[in-house]
Amino acid sequence: MKAIILAAGKGQRLQPFTDQIPKCLLTLDSQTILEHQINHLKSCDVDEVNVVVGFASNKVEEFLGNYDSLGIKINTIYNPFWETTNSLFSLWAARFQLNSDVVLLNGDDVFELKVLNQILSNKDDICIPYKVKEEYVAEDMKIKIKDGYLSAIGKNIKDASGESVGVRVFRNEGVEILKRSLEKEIRTENFNLKWYASSIDRILQRGHKIKTLNINNLYWHDVDYPNDLDNAKLNINLISSKKKASKLKIV
Repeated sequence: MKAIILAAGKGQRLQPFTDQIPKCLLTLDSQTILEHQINHLKSCDVDEVNVVVGFASNKVEEFLGNYDSLGIKINTIYNPFWETTNSLFSLWAARFQLNSDVVLLNGDDVFELKVLNQILSNKDDICIPYKVKEEYVAEDMKIKIKDGYLSAIGKNIKDASGESVGVRVFRNEGVEILKRSLEKEIRTENFNLKWYASSIDRILQRGHKIKTLNINNLYWHDVDYPNDLDNAKLNINLISSKKKASKLKIV
């Protein structure tokens, strides 16, 4: 199993914290979001991590160069158009890594290890995890579910069944289905503004069944705003990868 982490964006809504570094390098305790993600991936026997970088790519690459990568292969993939594109293009930039089972993460996903364990334990070709909330805001990537299967995904959904968790798994034929959908989506109008969730929606429109997975009360959050960062720090006891902090520094 390999992982692709989409971390090319600037995270403008988190300024001034992201004036000089991307969201993935924000520290929660003694470790960054990215470090917690990779530590969790290592704990789940993921043996290769590909990080799509853009804004402040040199700082991410220097950070990863100092990471104790024993037992895991780490690559970076540069999105040269990070200023004008969204996650659809970042994933398309990493399309050549879509050649085996893969778990996709956003660079601002913070979660407890049990979330990743539960998602990777699912053996469906495509697994879209979600979390039920009391209310949903405009920025949430929402989903609708019918009989346990995904029926819609997007930010403008009304009467949502849940919020899509940004950690998604594609296995076997699901990887090839995703690649074909990406190739179609990248040719559409305003492709540069789209999230890669549009590729998942295209898969649905083609009639494929996509299984969903409720993570229930397990902790997952995406860090979009300063209050999200505060929330993650308050829940660091859940997020922590429980490993001794390495001597990494952000310059």
